This record gives sequence, structure tokens and C-alpha cells, in this order.
Amino acid sequence: MSDFPTAGDPGFSDPDTLGAIPPVVSVTYCADCGNSANRGSHIACRQHLETQPPTYCTTCRRQLTVHLEGREWTATCKKHGESSGTLAEA
Repeated sequence: MSDFPTAGDPGFSDPDTLGAIPPVVSVTYCADCGNSANRGSHIACRQHLETQPPTYCTTCRRQLTVHLEGREWTATCKKHGESSGTLAEA
């Protein structure tokens, strides 16, 4: 028998659940204007993104490096990597 608590012990408490743990809130940003996607309607932004590649990373709000070939685009965030897509005909 060990003096260390195990998960089966009634007195065991997981250190990850002690105290109040704030909820994880996923903050996303608009790929066109860079503002919080949770605030405002961004209708004009969504319309603009149909014909233009994104400008901002939706995860960290960094400005993207964008390569455009015809209607195909590739955007690179320094932290989150590469994303790609196809633009609608203007």
C-alpha cells in the first residue's frame, strides 16, 4: 500500500479541478477587418471575402501573407500556418 492518493481514493481530488476554473472562450476574429467576430454582423466583410482573400488570421488577428494566383489564394499566418481557398467570380 502506498501513501500516495489514487483516483479510486474517496479523498482524492484532481489538482486540475481545484478552485474555480474560468471557462475557455474561443475568441475568433474577422478575416477581413480583424475585429472580434462575436461583435457586429460583419455582413459587408463576408461579402468582401467572397471576392478578396482574407487579410487577418481568425485565431490570433495577425496580418496574413497572401499569395494570389488567378482565383486561388494561399494565406500564411506566422503562428498558425497556411490556409487556402478559391474566390468567387467578381
